[in-house]
Amino acid sequence: VMAAETGKTFEQGDPEVSEAIDFALYYAEQAEQLDREPGVTFTPRPLTLVTPPWNFPVAIPTGSTLSALVTGSAVLMKPAPQARRCGALLGRLFREAGVPEGVLTVIDVPEDEVGRALVSDPRIDQLILTGGFETAELFASWRPELRILAETSGKNAIVVTPHADLDLAARDVAASAFGHAGQKCSAASLVITVGSVSRSRRFSAQLADAVLSLHVGTPTDPTVQMGPVIEP
Repeated sequence: VMAAETGKTFEQGDPEVSEAIDFALYYAEQAEQLDREPGVTFTPRPLTLVTPPWNFPVAIPTGSTLSALVTGSAVLMKPAPQARRCGALLGRLFREAGVPEGVLTVIDVPEDEVGRALVSDPRIDQLILTGGFETAELFASWRPELRILAETSGKNAIVVTPHADLDLAARDVAASAFGHAGQKCSAASLVITVGSVSRSRRFSAQLADAVLSLHVGTPTDPTVQMGPVIEP
């Protein structure tokens, strides 16, 4: 589903499924540990709104949703418009795993005044957001008292010093910049070369070779390393 809907390659989709499983195991263990703490009680927040991104359409919504569910909070999970099918599939899997009806609801609303009404609704106790910093600011401006747990994006640089293994550095820069077609907040958008690396023809050639040798295509081919760009 990730491949068909968001252009995720098999090489990148497989570890994302593993990450989602890790989230499930981690939060289940944390809930059990909390339950064993003597004298500790907590009051769940009644309703959490989860707004995950489209570039990691399975792992991030899984982690965000489960982190709220294990504390006893009901969840409204609104998938990104580009990843509706992934969100619907996750909702089905959660239901099959035993999450009671009404405790988790997958919703699909447009990102206009309807979305604003959802975020601004006083029945929402907290919001878990993964996305742009501007989006977090916008949501906060709509309802300043809303508790927002946000992981926001930024620009990332890789620093390559003369002590680096230049072959490995070139491979890592290419993987970071072009993995997921560059559609992730941790994608390297800048390489800072220090000292002799700035003049190294070897590093430049290795980096160019690493980029040009990437197998670009559609995710139906399991050998593809870089899929399509689905957002401007």
